[in-house]
Amino acid sequence: MTNAAPTLMIQAVNETNIEALLALQLNAEQRGFIESIPECLQEAKEDSRYTPVALCIGEQVVGFAMYGLFNESQQDRVWFDRFLIAQDYQGRGLGKAFAQLLLAFLFKHFQCQQIFLSVYPNNLSAIALYQQLGFKFTDERVCEGEHVMNCSLDVFNTKASF
Repeated sequence: MTNAAPTLMIQAVNETNIEALLALQLNAEQRGFIESIPECLQEAKEDSRYTPVALCIGEQVVGFAMYGLFNESQQDRVWFDRFLIAQDYQGRGLGKAFAQLLLAFLFKHFQCQQIFLSVYPNNLSAIALYQQLGFKFTDERVCEGEHVMNCSLDVFNTKASF
């Protein structure tokens, strides 16, 4: 008898997962790096370019992400804008697995060649993860000193380990 690997899923935020999503907690040292889930959901409500999603193992909500398509400098940019795995589920490789799943979805859904994100320069664990996935720093900075990183589809395809 073999145990099947759990199914990782990206779900739209809805009435069946919102309560579990709002109950997710981050480690104290990570809280300064990302807005709270209620703040993110409010931002998505106010700006329809954002899409918030629940990250699930089967039916268990274990994380949150938010992405969007923005017209910037006369070009469209897909932003992998918010990403977190709840503290109870960290240290299991889920961050990398969900990031790969979500990035693959974004490249396909938006038919884009690049995806952008921003990260605080002292968020070393996030930077290490993003670099493993093929993200590189640009020279851009955004609000509150975050540094912009981008990943091309070609690089992602060579780094992804599905």
